[in-house]
Amino acid sequence: MGLAGSAFKDVGKEFPKGTILFKEGEEGKEMYLINSGEVKLSRKTPHGDVILAKLGFGEFFGEMSVITNKPRTVSAETVTDCRLNIITKDILETLVAGKPLVALSILKKLMFRLEHAYDLIEDLYVKHIKQDKEK
Repeated sequence: MGLAGSAFKDVGKEFPKGTILFKEGEEGKEMYLINSGEVKLSRKTPHGDVILAKLGFGEFFGEMSVITNKPRTVSAETVTDCRLNIITKDILETLVAGKPLVALSILKKLMFRLEHAYDLIEDLYVKHIKQDKEK
């Protein structure tokens, strides 16, 4: 069972396209599960905002601040009209304690994200090395 099980299918809160759900640097007390629509995650850089991910049905985001109690590391905005479940720290802890498969589902998704980040780091490193050799 993942977070997007049938129990969450018809619940949640509606957010219109263009809604800023949270901004980088803000305190985060909840995470979100996407029931419908699309959300983009972005981060400010010296060269402008960079879109890090676009997420859709069944995906979750905002978990880092809930788990670490640290400020948001990205900003989140709805790309389309969305229905999102808002999951507080208490709800997350209850879900994880009562349904270990939820914890496993979250861990698996986080591992896929980490693996993707490693691939991006490797690509950037190789690109940097090639540029250095061409100089």
